[in-house]
Amino acid sequence: MPNENVSLAILFADISGSTRLYETLGDKEALERIEHCLSVLSELSHKHHGEIVKTIGDEIMCAFADAGSAFCAARAMQTEMAMQLISGKLPLYIHIGMHYGPAIRDEGDVFGDAVNIAARLTKIAKAGQIITSQQTADTLPTELRADMRKLGNATLKGKREEIDICEIIWQEVGDLTLMPGTAFKTAPYTGRLVLRHGGTSLVIDGNKSAAVLGRDKNNDLVVNNPLASRQHAQIEYRGGKFILIDQSTNGTYIFTEDGRKSFVHREEFPLSGSGSISLGHDTEGDPTSPLTVLFACE
Repeated sequence: MPNENVSLAILFADISGSTRLYETLGDKEALERIEHCLSVLSELSHKHHGEIVKTIGDEIMCAFADAGSAFCAARAMQTEMAMQLISGKLPLYIHIGMHYGPAIRDEGDVFGDAVNIAARLTKIAKAGQIITSQQTADTLPTELRADMRKLGNATLKGKREEIDICEIIWQEVGDLTLMPGTAFKTAPYTGRLVLRHGGTSLVIDGNKSAAVLGRDKNNDLVVNNPLASRQHAQIEYRGGKFILIDQSTNGTYIFTEDGRKSFVHREEFPLSGSGSISLGHDTEGDPTSPLTVLFACE
């Protein structure tokens, strides 16, 4: 059969932290959980008129005739994984990248620009995120575009020019506000992290291994300021360290006790000692700023 040039929405769903899963659970149990997860994702893809192109280790690749179907499938996948996490059936997180554009069908496989961009967007996405391109967003129905937010520009490997990217918001579907955390401990707790903001204190330790910061009222620590994203950042205990994971529009500034300032945008940063975290704006470490969260590792 000759190659077929088509336009498709390509979706990659990748299980987050699968290497750590094997280290924590062992090969047999980890493989069983991953296979079950991929089976759940496959069913949801079919439900939204998707085609399973292939599975690659801990990742599934799906193709859809239109971006709207891929959008709905991606959101359904994240929501289902969150519900399984809540019920204790499948404590796994996934991250998703999708793009609509030209592709080539060839003997059951799919190649082309749509595949390459979707794969690279998946690498940008953090656990619990769905990342797509502005080009894809522009093809969506108006009612779906309302559930998106712009993340700015990104440089993708193999692309000369930056592309505009967006995040698909799924946490508010059905009033679900769960954000990604850490499903498995990789080291025993040797201390605790204390966060303070506006008269509120929050402790991350053996009893609470992760926290979400931002302006959404359902967050663990609420920073009610328009410069902060709804779910701006997450802090989790991992590998014996407290890790800040920025998932915001404007980024996060971190000021440490030795006078250093670091800017984090959609990436991770290990917290140590004490200092302050500023959500969405450079406060120069001002502890009185409404955007400042004080932290101390004890």
